[in-house]
Amino acid sequence: MKVRLRPGSVARAEDLVTACVRECAGYLTALDGLGGTLVPERAKLVSAIGTLVAEHAAYEPSPDRSFDALLNVGRIALDAGEVRLARRVADAGVALRSRSQDAWRLRAQALAADGREADSVHAHGRSDALAGEETRHIGVEAFRAQVAGRAVCVVANGEEVAASDLGGVIDGYDLVIRLDSFQTHTPGTGDRTDVHAVSYRSDGPGWRRRVDTRLVFGDRPAEWQAAIARHLVPGAQSRVGDRSLSRPLRDPALIGETSWAADAGTGFTMARLLDFLDVSPRIDLIGFGPPGQLRAEERQWILARARGRSADGMRLSLR
Repeated sequence: MKVRLRPGSVARAEDLVTACVRECAGYLTALDGLGGTLVPERAKLVSAIGTLVAEHAAYEPSPDRSFDALLNVGRIALDAGEVRLARRVADAGVALRSRSQDAWRLRAQALAADGREADSVHAHGRSDALAGEETRHIGVEAFRAQVAGRAVCVVANGEEVAASDLGGVIDGYDLVIRLDSFQTHTPGTGDRTDVHAVSYRSDGPGWRRRVDTRLVFGDRPAEWQAAIARHLVPGAQSRVGDRSLSRPLRDPALIGETSWAADAGTGFTMARLLDFLDVSPRIDLIGFGPPGQLRAEERQWILARARGRSADGMRLSLR
């Protein structure tokens, strides 16, 4: 959006918002020409644009309410797949308030949706810095120290665990690790989550849940970095694994077994990493016994390595 006025001026703000309102009006005109019933995402976008126009045209407009309405249009435009409109709104947002964490985050998401990963990573960095993010990036040795001497359980996602009565047992471990788009159901799964292990391909709600440590696994460095930039939520974790922890199975500095398929299952990768580090007196896998939790070759390795198994098959012990 090429509007070049003196930074911080009222005229500049009015012109930027006005330009966005005009862009939105053009979108509505094009949408009207399509006819038919609006899908829910576009209906929400039309409503958000109406709110922005109302705030901008108010007799005594509020700059804060107008700005919030502007960013809301951008967020909903992304949800509706209207990337061009979202980019315009996000660009206006950071131009209006260069120290707005929300504006930079919207810009990062819009750039990622537009395929501009490097620019998205930069925008995410600005967003994190403005949020006062205190996330510490940790490598192999720091994670080794975190799990050393502690009883660890890795909890699978599945109805079997949720329907069990293992919640109290799970929460009794020194360290509880959950996977990908995990959900908790207190009686069966327990509540605690100390470490979240997640595939870089996952875009589920697990990224938004508050944990102490988040490990992101992925064999492709560029896509791994893009996932970190796109999905990591400021303030949702105290520590995040760096690239040295991103591909433990195939990384020659760690396990280095290239025979495994790229992007092995998250649970299997986590179990292998803990087994390789070999500093935890107890490593239990909860809910990996039922079919479908592991690939055939992964299951074969786990069963061959397991030193114990509960009667119901819900708990496999590597230590």
